[in-house]
Amino acid sequence: MSRWKCTVAYDGSAYEGWQSQTRDTSIQEQIEKALYRLTGVKTSAIASGRTDAGVNARGQVFHFDSDRDMSERKWQGAINALLPDDIHIMKVEKKDRRFHARFSVLSKQYDYRIHFGEFDVFSRTSAYQCPYKVDLEKMKEAAALLVGTHDFTSFCSNPLSETPDQVRTLEAVDFRLENDMLTISYRGRGFLRYMVRMMTGALLEVGRGRIEPEHIRYMLEHPSKTAVRKNAHPEGLTLMHVSYFEVLAENREVMLRQVLPEDAIATEDLSPEADNYTFVQKKTQQVLGVLQRRNNAAVWMVDGEALAAAQELLPELQAYEPELNVQIIAREHA
Repeated sequence: MSRWKCTVAYDGSAYEGWQSQTRDTSIQEQIEKALYRLTGVKTSAIASGRTDAGVNARGQVFHFDSDRDMSERKWQGAINALLPDDIHIMKVEKKDRRFHARFSVLSKQYDYRIHFGEFDVFSRTSAYQCPYKVDLEKMKEAAALLVGTHDFTSFCSNPLSETPDQVRTLEAVDFRLENDMLTISYRGRGFLRYMVRMMTGALLEVGRGRIEPEHIRYMLEHPSKTAVRKNAHPEGLTLMHVSYFEVLAENREVMLRQVLPEDAIATEDLSPEADNYTFVQKKTQQVLGVLQRRNNAAVWMVDGEALAAAQELLPELQAYEPELNVQIIAREHA
């Protein structure tokens, strides 16, 4: 059984989003139908994340597993031959099973495109046709307040009962104006539902003079599900790119992966002379320990309560790295 990473582009205007709806109206359903016709086996396409109804993608990533033996190029051509014209596989890459399109995401970039001036029929499904003028400098001032690690409760539709932790890190917001087309690029590791569209909606309210840039800070510091009055139109949003971190081993519950900037790791647990990896709980990304690797030897320091999880993952690690000598050490501090 081989794992295949696919990069896909799609015009989302005719679909109810990425996720299967059992009504044949999602991108995922179209791809899984094509895979079934190719393999004769029901095959799941696991994406980096959902995109909503009407949202587009140039660089969405998904993976699937299959025991059918074909080259990357043949997979690409065969799947595309069975897809509608508004969905296209851009690239297929063979990966080992440590790669996971959802759980291995390092960063995503979303672009929101806004067309000013007369209605443009040629960009109507890929840009919001904005009928009013905006103050671009005020929008940039407001956008700068969104960058960093914040509680984005005011800028997403996820119920707190389902997603209690709505703190996320927005790495950058960039603006690019070309003639009548404004592109706002958002980059971060994880985004909540409608987060980019709600941030854009708030920035447009700033641009129209309906709220001041400083009000963005207030919305971050005083989380409220009624704070954002307008959600930007879906057709302006495009998932542009997804990048991935290195994974040494993983199972359904835990993962041993590349250290990320947001990982809460004590300085003394990281060695400048070694390759450092973080042992985390998959769902919450809670840090459970650190592995320091020097060539074919590794010391794996694990919180006491996570020792059993590390020992359970060890055979998976040794299956990929049979020459790696791993010493697991239980520690008491978190």
